[in-house]
Amino acid sequence: MYLEDPPRRHLAIPGAADASAEREHWWPSLADPRKRATFTSITANPSLAFGRPHPALLPYVFQYTGIATVGDAAGLPSVQRVPPECAVMLTISLSDSRRGSVTGADGTRELPGAGLTGLHERFYLIEYTARRGGVLLVAFTPPGAYALFGVAMREVANEHVALGDLLGRRPADRLVDELVSAPTWHHRFAVLDRVLTARVSRGREPDGLLLRAWEELARCQGQVRIGRLAEELGCSRRYLEKRFGEQVGLTPKTVARMWRFQRATHLLMGPGAPTWREVAHTCGYTDQAHLAKDFRILAGCTPTQLLGLHPHRPDRGRSHFAKGGPDERR
Repeated sequence: MYLEDPPRRHLAIPGAADASAEREHWWPSLADPRKRATFTSITANPSLAFGRPHPALLPYVFQYTGIATVGDAAGLPSVQRVPPECAVMLTISLSDSRRGSVTGADGTRELPGAGLTGLHERFYLIEYTARRGGVLLVAFTPPGAYALFGVAMREVANEHVALGDLLGRRPADRLVDELVSAPTWHHRFAVLDRVLTARVSRGREPDGLLLRAWEELARCQGQVRIGRLAEELGCSRRYLEKRFGEQVGLTPKTVARMWRFQRATHLLMGPGAPTWREVAHTCGYTDQAHLAKDFRILAGCTPTQLLGLHPHRPDRGRSHFAKGGPDERR
């Protein structure tokens, strides 16, 4: 089924300035379809299209997203701040021009026009250069990406890997050409269904214990002690960490932290305007200072700064975000 209705520093990056609504923009993670309401409540942007993958792909794919325009072509600052999210993202540019560059802790490099981004422990910046065309995003569960692409997730963690390096250049080019030529998002999502379901039958099988651990972390949004989780699964913590390295890419503790952060961003952007204290408590932080610390480590900025980067936040960039907020001087 396809939905084309609009969806309603701890780390220092060389040369990167502090987060600024004039220079950058940010979107909450598209990794969790349960949080789609965040988008429907804060924007009536008709350039977004969401698609549900074929039922056979549900253990492997969170969702499809089509974005008609990106960067300054969409009236946004050309730089996007991307904090960690709990999905392995396949991004395919539908434009003939260069997609842009990505800047992380290890410097700046050209961003593949079609590429897979593994789980990241810290934020990175994308600077768009394309002026026309859109982008197609596929949010995979990490075990799903492991199964469908046949590569250890530790090899793509904190990396951006060209699709041609995973599928082979010719198969990757054929897929991109077919997606670019498709007339609508509905047709593009159907192409993805066909290609990905075909890979399921010949892909790797994720470890059953690993899947149970991943699903529990997703279900409780990171609010579980990893030692207790391993005990409930009947394995050692070391065994669980080894499986996560292979089929998720990062440690269970890091992934739990990312789920808590991801949930916090959705709550802060969603309807109802919860207080900072409520968000910290709901997401399992010890207090507001703990929440603010994780934002600085994962997003590279304070919660107030990150919220101010959202392009459709009604009060984008206004100082009252700080009122009653966590102590951002710590």
